Amino acid sequence: MFTFKLLNSKERKRVLEQLEAQFGLDPSFLKKYAFLLQETKQRLYLANANIVEEDLESLRPDALGLYFGTLIPNNEIRLTIEGGQLLGPFATKNVLELDDEQFRHWIRGNALDLATEQRGFLLLKHNNDYCGCGKPVLDEKHGTVSLHNYIPKTRYVRSDD
Repeated sequence: MFTFKLLNSKERKRVLEQLEAQFGLDPSFLKKYAFLLQETKQRLYLANANIVEEDLESLRPDALGLYFGTLIPNNEIRLTIEGGQLLGPFATKNVLELDDEQFRHWIRGNALDLATEQRGFLLLKHNNDYCGCGKPVLDEKHGTVSLHNYIPKTRYVRSDD
């Protein structure tokens, strides 16, 4: 059984500030939505503000709203593909543009070798479309940086074209 919590104004403000700090977006357009937190997995859902009138326990998780990100213990937010598509056009920092070859490699679930100094979660963009979120990870053994892929296995593209 999933337990959901409606974020109060202080918790909500913290999430909005984190989105602003990470991605440089003006979160004012999100003020008309309610934020829900699935406590066991720290998943954030964006829902219609009328959700406060509902009994959260009686609703299925996918009926509550759009799963758009996960709260990470070090005060970061990892956006889902849908979260990136929703927030990406408003982001002014930590956006990484992928070329065609990198994108084909990425959507098949592979990590990307990158030469970047950026740290923290990055929004990935290809041809003006946002395709998820990744995090640069330093391989200390080889001294290289790779972009960790967070696309769920069930959403990988399997075809060769």
